[in-house]
Amino acid sequence: MIYAAVVIRLIYHYHIALSFVSVSWVSLPVLLLLFILYRISRTTWSMLLKQHYASTIIIGVLLLFFSIYALSYNLSLQRFDYNRWVGYPEQRALMVNDFLQEHNLVGLTPAEVMDLLGASDSANRAVDDDDTVVYDLGALRRMDYKSEKLFIYLNERGYVKSYEIVTR
Repeated sequence: MIYAAVVIRLIYHYHIALSFVSVSWVSLPVLLLLFILYRISRTTWSMLLKQHYASTIIIGVLLLFFSIYALSYNLSLQRFDYNRWVGYPEQRALMVNDFLQEHNLVGLTPAEVMDLLGASDSANRAVDDDDTVVYDLGALRRMDYKSEKLFIYLNERGYVKSYEIVTR
């Protein structure tokens, strides 16, 4: 049960997504448990019954299932969705990488950026800087809870020249 309390909580807290590496890491404790059970059963003093084996395997499989479910849930949160971006600004930090991989912002006009991301956060607009568009990403994916912002820089003709994620 320590596994469920610690590992699954860490998966949700750090927003770890489903991948071969993450499944391997969550599988290791379950496989270790089954290996230890097997080694104990091979000793002469072991009094384990078949029901011990069955219950351990069932618990291990359930823990593995819940871990993989948590990983896949986090993966779905990390996919960019315009409605979630606009409606739930606190989730933007999770989606920004997927968005930047799917869309090349360089060369777009501010209107095209607004079509993709919605209106920029006017309260977070760079002071006296008409050539910068700012989106608040929140602090959801950082352990130190510092806020992140997506800065989109425009050139003199009004097109996106670059962008960066800044921690402040």
